[in-house]
Amino acid sequence: MRSRTLVATLVLSAALVGGSGANAPAAAQTGPTIASVLPVVLWAATGTVIGAVVWPMIVGGGAAAAAAPGVMTAGSLLNTGAAVGTVVGGVGYLLTR
Repeated sequence: MRSRTLVATLVLSAALVGGSGANAPAAAQTGPTIASVLPVVLWAATGTVIGAVVWPMIVGGGAAAAAAPGVMTAGSLLNTGAAVGTVVGGVGYLLTR
């Protein structure tokens, strides 16, 4: 019983591996607008979160005390670091292109 299962698995695996060459490769279906805007938005969002987390550590004092509860609320994104991170993230992507 076990050897039949092993043989069936090997035959099925060989069929799947061998048959995959007939399929067309996957390609993203995006337009030129979304392809250029989406990475900038994602980099800006990443910069916002990094800025919101790092800013209180850089400034220290009251900003660090305000961030003590953590960055688990939307209010933690309302600081200068988040704004700067948004710009740096978006511009950073444009500069790396």
